[in-house]
Amino acid sequence: MTDDPGLPRGRASATGDLARYSGLGLAFAATLGVFALAGRWLDGRLGTSPWLLIGGVFLGFALGLRSLVHKVPPASARPRTKPPSDPPPSDPA
Repeated sequence: MTDDPGLPRGRASATGDLARYSGLGLAFAATLGVFALAGRWLDGRLGTSPWLLIGGVFLGFALGLRSLVHKVPPASARPRTKPPSDPPPSDPA
């Protein structure tokens, strides 16, 4: 993802992160929803209510979670940001 040259560097990367992680969340929800709807549809066709719906929810959750784990980099691979330096504590004496 390229940064927008019109934004300050920190803000552009924050905007890119927001878009990236929002997209991952939507993909997770869509996967879960598709499998839940497929399970519900199959339950209606086969008369097995609610078992295929429950199975679809669990399968959608597992596949969505697997996708998230593979797409999000580990914490050790992310660039570290330097925490703001605090002034040294003043001596109250």
